[in-house]
Amino acid sequence: MSFLVQKLGYVSLGVKDLARAVEDSVRIAGVRVTEKSGKRALLTSNRRRAELVLHEAPDNGFAGLGLEAVNPDTIDEAKKRAIAAGLRIISDKPLLELVEKAVSFQTSAGHVIEIHTPVPSNLPVRYSGPGVHPSFLDHVTLATVDAEKTAEELQQVLGMRLSERDVGNNMFFLRGADGRHHTVGLFRQEKSGLHHYSWEFADFSDFKRLGDVIDVEGRSLIWGPGRHGAGDNIFTYHFDSAGFIVECTSDMAIIHEENFTPRICDFTNPKAGNLWCAMPPPAEWVAHCSPNIRA
Repeated sequence: MSFLVQKLGYVSLGVKDLARAVEDSVRIAGVRVTEKSGKRALLTSNRRRAELVLHEAPDNGFAGLGLEAVNPDTIDEAKKRAIAAGLRIISDKPLLELVEKAVSFQTSAGHVIEIHTPVPSNLPVRYSGPGVHPSFLDHVTLATVDAEKTAEELQQVLGMRLSERDVGNNMFFLRGADGRHHTVGLFRQEKSGLHHYSWEFADFSDFKRLGDVIDVEGRSLIWGPGRHGAGDNIFTYHFDSAGFIVECTSDMAIIHEENFTPRICDFTNPKAGNLWCAMPPPAEWVAHCSPNIRA
């Protein structure tokens, strides 16, 4: 099955305190605000007009996920597949008005996903400001009550391919056409929503800078630094001001083999989660879910 998705487009979150959430992303991650009007703010780490979309909402939660299409025709194909799979079509008009064409649907677990043409990329390369300044939004991991079913839907509808799963079918790692080990991760939880989203760092020194910024802000990392066995990526995790888990990562494995055989990992071995240390992830990381909401 051919890829319909090229890479991650954007993440949309509902936040109770919009001003604080924006300030947190700017001060810690070091992204920049490209638009702030009324009850919405757009933020990015590069030339793209938006990677993180924050909406003022009654509750903090996951509002949706944007995935960039391989080309405009694949958007039409994704709509056909979603209908054939019995999934609800939310809109055939862009939810993020910056893009020219899109269709959005809802997984059986309730996640809103939009497949869309590229977000315009016309901002200056460099910008000033605090924080680390990541390179791009790397991936998301969704919490889902049925990880196996959600994985099947994303493969069937979007042509995503399985890179790795665990022995108990509790975690799945799906990639798009850009070959990154996981653009979308799936983690079985009691509720569906967002487990975490991730910014890509350019260099290991960025993690040192992040730790120092986190410390100055009076906070702590909740896990890391380390290197995941699944994906081979370096990682840290921290909570932002709205309670979302933010991963910062680098060195994600790239898979370009056409006939790649998905790996199977065993997370009862702590080193599957962190090759550098046998300590398992903290309970607050394992149990976390930012629930699906409407924003």
